[in-house]
Amino acid sequence: MPPVIRKKYIVKRDFQLRIFFETVIFMFFVAALVGWTVYLGVFKTIIFELSGEKITLMNRIISLRMFMWFIPTVFAIIIISVFFTHQIAGPIFVFQRTIKNMVDGRPVNKIQLRKNDKLKDLAEDLNRFIDYINKKHRPETGDMG
Repeated sequence: MPPVIRKKYIVKRDFQLRIFFETVIFMFFVAALVGWTVYLGVFKTIIFELSGEKITLMNRIISLRMFMWFIPTVFAIIIISVFFTHQIAGPIFVFQRTIKNMVDGRPVNKIQLRKNDKLKDLAEDLNRFIDYINKKHRPETGDMG
């Protein structure tokens, strides 16, 4: 079977946004906690070694470097979150579409997920169910004689 390739990354908007925001909030909390701890730990040590002007300069340098890393980190988090949530939301979208087609009486094919998608066990179970339904509804062949 050829690999399944999908181009649309936002397929379950509400779900993906909720997971994205929960992930971003958690990552910022951890980053702020670690950054604050390191900053205070290092800065308190430096305070005893440097005087007035040097402390102010050091504070500006550290603040500028922290800010310079903030923007690329935010973009990296956004990109990673979109790809991560798509690995879950993509299969959920396919499952829902397949079930809707079955309920509407349309023929359905086996579910094919991409290489890095999550929920492959559920896809296998749904494929077994699809096979069962297809066998059950297949017209009987034989002599009608």
